[in-house]
Amino acid sequence: MFCPKCGKEIQDEAVVCVHCGRQVKEDPKTKDYNTPKTGIGVVLGLFLGIIGLIIGICIYPEGTIARKTFMKGWMITFFVCLGISIVLFIILLSVGASMFTSLY
Repeated sequence: MFCPKCGKEIQDEAVVCVHCGRQVKEDPKTKDYNTPKTGIGVVLGLFLGIIGLIIGICIYPEGTIARKTFMKGWMITFFVCLGISIVLFIILLSVGASMFTSLY
């Protein structure tokens, strides 16, 4: 096998090129499992929240106390979750910024 960066021959089992240091195969020991997947969580949360709203609107007839109560509960839950998400986002930004400045 040949290194894609420097073109020198390396062993077929090599994970890193011994000549230039480029990673040629993904090593599960060095894979970064701490990378946040926030985009998936946000999309899933929005999707499930909207599905819950649609089901609640379909179940409870318009003008009933049950529907009004459901809508109030849904809105309270939505805004509490939104507030928590904003607070966590700010915390993550500040931790991330301090982490990057400590590296330099």
